[in-house]
Amino acid sequence: MEDIEPKIRPLVDALNATGLVRTFSSCEGHFAPNEQTLVDRNHAEVRFVPADGIAVGEVEKLLAYVVTRFKSRHGLLPVNVTAHKLYTPLDSEAIEETFVLQLRPFNRFDPPDQKRADMDRAIAQVEKLIYGIRFAEG
Repeated sequence: MEDIEPKIRPLVDALNATGLVRTFSSCEGHFAPNEQTLVDRNHAEVRFVPADGIAVGEVEKLLAYVVTRFKSRHGLLPVNVTAHKLYTPLDSEAIEETFVLQLRPFNRFDPPDQKRADMDRAIAQVEKLIYGIRFAEG
């Protein structure tokens, strides 16, 4: 993950600092019309797997904490924070399981500059939540 985009880097670093996950992919979100591609880039996300020796349940507990605390602390915000597990078939028998923490603008019709500012603020808020867990438990 040498080429981590600067606006998502604090969230990637916070997730890795928990010791619960190993991140391998991220995107800070791209909102301007000239930044769009065939793939939807109108959101920010970090993808990861459990760190060595960490049970899936511990990762799920982390994600449940972040998603519920973000909503309860910040109410209805211009950014939705969600998490899910992505199942990707590798071949006819094997499936890769990846966790995704995603931040998506609530209103896709907001101007790109507003979505960027809202996203940057939400990334910082999620980062604080994650570091708060680490210090509370550690």
